[in-house]
Amino acid sequence: MLISRISLRLLPSEELVGDPFPDACVQLAFGPARPSDEVGAVAVPESVRITPADLVRLRVESGLALGEIRAEMQRAEIAWRQQLGHWYDDGRVAVEARAPDISLLQRVLDGLRNPGPVST
Repeated sequence: MLISRISLRLLPSEELVGDPFPDACVQLAFGPARPSDEVGAVAVPESVRITPADLVRLRVESGLALGEIRAEMQRAEIAWRQQLGHWYDDGRVAVEARAPDISLLQRVLDGLRNPGPVST
């Protein structure tokens, strides 16, 4: 599901009079979303009320999760570049030998076509 926008609103004290949960004074509203399995369908999720502390916790935890995703992507890119370097070196050595090892060149080509899991 793709969410187009998120908005925050601090509820005024007048709206919180008589409310059983007055601490939940931050309204988190989501924009229209389009479910991926239905063409042209638009759903508007209900808004959520949370406390300011929950909002801060949500911000911190989402930042940590995004940081972990970025770090994992960087590790994968480094591993891919290292593997690509190994393939390049193996191919260069085979070509410079003037009698190329056909099976080695085939493995290099297969690795470039289908990177799959990285092996060291």
